[in-house]
Amino acid sequence: MKHFQFVKNKYGKELLMDIGSYNDISNYFFEPILHTTDFYEIIFFSKGNGFLELDNQKINVENNTVIFISPFQNRKWHLDKSKIECHFLFFKDDFLSNFFSDKLFSFKLQYFYNKTKPLFIKISNTHLLKFQVMFQDILLELKDFKSDSEHIIRSLLYFTLIKLNRFYSEIHLLSSETENNTTSFMFKQLLQSEIRNNRTIDFYSQKLGVSRITLNKCVKKQFGMTCSEMIDEFIMFEIKSMLAYSTLNISEIANLFNFSESNHLTRFFKRHSNITPKEYRNNYQNGSNII
Repeated sequence: MKHFQFVKNKYGKELLMDIGSYNDISNYFFEPILHTTDFYEIIFFSKGNGFLELDNQKINVENNTVIFISPFQNRKWHLDKSKIECHFLFFKDDFLSNFFSDKLFSFKLQYFYNKTKPLFIKISNTHLLKFQVMFQDILLELKDFKSDSEHIIRSLLYFTLIKLNRFYSEIHLLSSETENNTTSFMFKQLLQSEIRNNRTIDFYSQKLGVSRITLNKCVKKQFGMTCSEMIDEFIMFEIKSMLAYSTLNISEIANLFNFSESNHLTRFFKRHSNITPKEYRNNYQNGSNII
């Protein structure tokens, strides 16, 4: 599997974000080969075709589509590069989180580390043009870098991310709140790092220092589901990724996720997807039923 790392000195000084059109970044890896990156990506397609296989989702790449990709997500592109027009927005978490002293910032955005909703939205031509104008402002700062350019770039990036979060949340009937409900964001962050080892609500409530009732109330308000539902969705997401992108057998995957027996994993998986892990892997290998 190919893995791409962020180039932080592209502009002659360390800058943990980048932006440009496909003409500016024409070597972007739009290929049907499994790969990952270590940075956040938002891609704005004014003209699109084909589809993206992003972890367990198949996303049609159409006109006015905005796609959100978190670090280390598995992806393969299936499109005609000669027929696309798009803008890229890349950044490392530290570019914003250190400046705002908010280590949870990326977890507050509904479109990053989301295991349950589609990782794209469709926006109007008007909104797309407004974003493109803003991108030109950022590019001008990058090309004529001044002592205060980094602050301007950060503010424009922050504005873009928050506006997109509002659009995404409205479309998917989620809360766009980013300043309150810290408990729910910490829960999301813990799930991302601990889900393979811990599947009980008690573990997370104790880790966060709140009761199960309080945790469930916060998570339901922010993400529209209970703690149990969110835990199960994260587990299913990870298991599907292992079935699709690894050669581990069912028993090995069960051990990885601390299921006492492989048939316990199979029952869990079938209860949430109506097919067995073996059927899911076969479907993926046959090029069908990417979900």
